[in-house]
Amino acid sequence: MMRFGAARLNDMAAYPSLAAGAMSKAEQNRPGEVAGPEAGRKEEGVDHAFDLWLQRGLHQLYDTVAKEPIPKELLRLIEEDKASRES
Repeated sequence: MMRFGAARLNDMAAYPSLAAGAMSKAEQNRPGEVAGPEAGRKEEGVDHAFDLWLQRGLHQLYDTVAKEPIPKELLRLIEEDKASRES
């Protein structure tokens, strides 16, 4: 089994496109190939859509909590800490 694992590592080195799985499609140009202006546009659209979905979901979940007043005890502790750091 150990020999098979070593052979798989050697196979991956022979196929750099497989080894570069973490790279985006726009970054996977062949040597000497220049990315065109349309490179990465599809991924940017997907990223923007995901960011929008995430932002809306987080606002829906946490806006009510963020709008709650800060407890007076917590404000007092913050002010005490701030005063102790200034002196």
